[in-house]
Amino acid sequence: MDPYIAGATAAILASLNWSIAAVLYRRAVSSLRDPLATSGFRVPLALAFMVLLSFALNPSPPLITLESLAWVLLASTVGIVVGDALYMVALRDAGVSIGYPVGYVFPLYASLFAVLLLGESLTVGLVVGLALALSGIWLASFKPPKGLGDRRRVLMGVVAAVLAGVSWGLASVIFKVAVLKVDPSLVNLVKLLFLLCVMTPFMARSRGLVTRSFLIYALLGGLFGLGIGDWLLYVSLAFIGAARASTLTTSSPLISLILASVLLKEEVTFRQVGGALLIVAGILLAIAF
Repeated sequence: MDPYIAGATAAILASLNWSIAAVLYRRAVSSLRDPLATSGFRVPLALAFMVLLSFALNPSPPLITLESLAWVLLASTVGIVVGDALYMVALRDAGVSIGYPVGYVFPLYASLFAVLLLGESLTVGLVVGLALALSGIWLASFKPPKGLGDRRRVLMGVVAAVLAGVSWGLASVIFKVAVLKVDPSLVNLVKLLFLLCVMTPFMARSRGLVTRSFLIYALLGGLFGLGIGDWLLYVSLAFIGAARASTLTTSSPLISLILASVLLKEEVTFRQVGGALLIVAGILLAIAF
């Protein structure tokens, strides 16, 4: 298969897997409302998948240095522990149709952190793209559909989604430093192991409240999101590079709206569609210019 077609296909499939995961997470966190425990229960199946995949692709993985391990753990704390817990709150309180697109602004936050921390250039595309994305957040979350519940709770979900995006953006910059020194699949294994260790106390605290349906949703969500989706992104990056892969994965917020409407029966209004389109346009503009 042509490398570009393979990379593009992997990027689009990654977007689809992340969107499916968001729907499953929403189901899970609606059953067990503890975002920390829910975040932890996502890990086991994803971890098993990554272990099998990593050893199948590279039976003798290189050892990770203490310096690289420190970077990976720092990025995991910011992005996977804090960011994903906030993401669970966003999905619980604002739904997939609002929480997912609002959180997906993280590529712009990552670019902004790269300017502030790594000395990268501040471009016109980033400034205008960020303005468009912030306008999209306002449009998507202002006057949310009544079916999502109490407006104040939805607003808290929007705030959580924004903070999740900021956490992911900062973590992306830190992961960039880590991946320069370590194989990406090994980075993914370490972050999943770390997340499982950190979240185990919260999982133990909630074990009496765990139902079979919750466990199925959480485990499958983790498999699609943390396992298959993240691996497909790595495949895409290897074939077509970061710029093209990032461009193609911007379809994810729009896919999430469709799945939220079809599978969760969430009311998707023109405001949410318009907000998601502004967010996608902002990200594409920042990537292109």
